[in-house]
Amino acid sequence: MNIINVGYQSTNYYAIDIKGGKLLVDCGWPGTLPQFSGELKRKGNSIQDIKYLLVTHFHPDHAGLTQELKNLGIKHILPDVQIDFIPQMTEFFAGKKNYPYVPISTNDSIHLQVGESRKFLAGIGLQGEIIHTPGHSDDSVTLILDEGFAFTGDLHPWYVAAEEDVVTRASWDTIQRHKIKTIFPGHGK
Repeated sequence: MNIINVGYQSTNYYAIDIKGGKLLVDCGWPGTLPQFSGELKRKGNSIQDIKYLLVTHFHPDHAGLTQELKNLGIKHILPDVQIDFIPQMTEFFAGKKNYPYVPISTNDSIHLQVGESRKFLAGIGLQGEIIHTPGHSDDSVTLILDEGFAFTGDLHPWYVAAEEDVVTRASWDTIQRHKIKTIFPGHGK
């Protein structure tokens, strides 16, 4: 499986080979499309290679380019557990002129029940599923690939989760049931 980190500004974004292109897991800050495009090019890819986008959670460094990418023809996969969190991003950027945020329209997103994600992913050439993994944020999801890969976004690593953080620990318990060999985090290595 070909997985390329196309991240910048301390955040990781992953391009994964699928049928006819790539699935992008997370995208950059608002207004950084030229930087994102440049990083793709440095890694031997282009925006035209990306067919689908999955956002692990709706925070600016992971979802800020969502609508800009959609405007370029990339299909946004929107798990049901995230729908209510998109308006919070718009509210966050209201009045912040330093960030040229483009509000996300969900009417043309691919609305997906997490329980039905395996079938959808198989249709684009991936064996795996999208699971709800709250902890960092209530809208966090993790992409699990059957080869033993987990794309966790900003879910705090299990070894630093406080004993009383039962939500994060439960999310890691769910992830670890999948016999994960490699974690692809939103930040760091």
